[in-house]
Amino acid sequence: MINILLKLAAFTSLTLGLIGTLLPVLPTTPFLILAAALSCKSSPKLRRWLLEHPVFGATIRDYLQTRSISTSTLRKALLMLWLCLLISILLVQKIWIAVFLLVTGLLVSIYLLRLNRH
Repeated sequence: MINILLKLAAFTSLTLGLIGTLLPVLPTTPFLILAAALSCKSSPKLRRWLLEHPVFGATIRDYLQTRSISTSTLRKALLMLWLCLLISILLVQKIWIAVFLLVTGLLVSIYLLRLNRH
């Protein structure tokens, strides 16, 4: 039963990650990393596919093995994060949403900046 739930969660995370490639406000890589972690025992085939993916594989492997991120990936992630947050704030124009987005962006930025870089 747990194996089925882990597999379902992995595929849900993968789906959200793939949607994130098209929708700028939804992050891609964190969902793909989560899918790889959840599929460790529940779906080795999915995990292998994620770790060998030509675009995301290296980033996922680096994070899972050493909790590190490349400098270029970090720059791209921070740029896209703040660009999407700014667009969202401008489109919504509600102060409480803007504050929430800014605090979330700040916390995510702090987390990313604390990762080891290579």
